[in-house]
Amino acid sequence: MDAVWIIFVCAFALCVLITVIKQVCLRMTRAKLMQESLPFTVYATIRNADEAEYIVRSVMERVKWLDLYGMCRVVCMNPNEDPEIDAIIRKLTQKYPFAENGAFQMRKNVL
Repeated sequence: MDAVWIIFVCAFALCVLITVIKQVCLRMTRAKLMQESLPFTVYATIRNADEAEYIVRSVMERVKWLDLYGMCRVVCMNPNEDPEIDAIIRKLTQKYPFAENGAFQMRKNVL
């Protein structure tokens, strides 16, 4: 019975060690990206007023969940220039400081 507990403790210690190494590597990589100031932009194109809040909130929460403050900005675009969509975007960009309302234009090299 003692061998089972030793194996269990060793496996648990290995999991903890791997988690710590992963967190240190992620923090170092994030710090390096912040120093090199390589921010990237996410463009959220909203075509329908019914789905506007869902799309904007899901993009914002994903950026928040990934902890990309300072490295990412979100540009919400309204190609139809619908005033209802603009009102929704304005309200949500007040809540999320890394978001902005962008003018719709054709951009090259955008994924």
